[in-house]
Amino acid sequence: MGCERRRSLALGSVLLFALVVCACGEGSSPSSPSVERVSGVWMAHATLTAVSGGACVGSALQASIGNRDIFAAQIQQSNSSLSGTVSSQGNQTSCSYTGSASGPSVTLNLSACQAARVTAFRCADGSRYDLQLVGDRITAQATSAGPGTSTSTWNVMAAGTTTPVATLTLSSEFRWNQLGIPHNDFHVFDGSVLPGYVDGIVVIPEEVNPFCEKCGWF
Repeated sequence: MGCERRRSLALGSVLLFALVVCACGEGSSPSSPSVERVSGVWMAHATLTAVSGGACVGSALQASIGNRDIFAAQIQQSNSSLSGTVSSQGNQTSCSYTGSASGPSVTLNLSACQAARVTAFRCADGSRYDLQLVGDRITAQATSAGPGTSTSTWNVMAAGTTTPVATLTLSSEFRWNQLGIPHNDFHVFDGSVLPGYVDGIVVIPEEVNPFCEKCGWF
């Protein structure tokens, strides 16, 4: 066999191998990380862990570190995008959130509030201030008893006014559980929904220590 023929056969083998590799790779793409289905209602038990800023309000709230609150998160999911409402039992806030899910991780950011004002908070010197919730970021694991954190920002204003005189930052940690009911069949959380509540086939199960004697940070 001549050199030219051997070179032709070798070149043909290389081209054939390349075509096979290309054909096998067609239509394949890197797999995306799976996204947990988090649509539904989640009930969380939160604990205040840190307070910063806020002038005399922040100083007064140092004594509230360790206090508990309970909130319900009503989440709707479209692929990895999330939206919903988070309502607090003790702090008595109710706000809309948007965010995303990545694997088992959930991130929610406050977008607007229906109820977000604490009025006439009293400092040690007797002065009174109103607080307005203006921002909150929630991160959590969408698993049973999944841990999570919340970092919220509040404007501090002299009582009855609207001009901020200080900014308060509150941090909390929580664990939450999915109640197993659809997001569109949940009653607004106002403290009237008790454990064992039944609505047709929907049941809110009993929880360990579901309510706190004094809920909230304020």
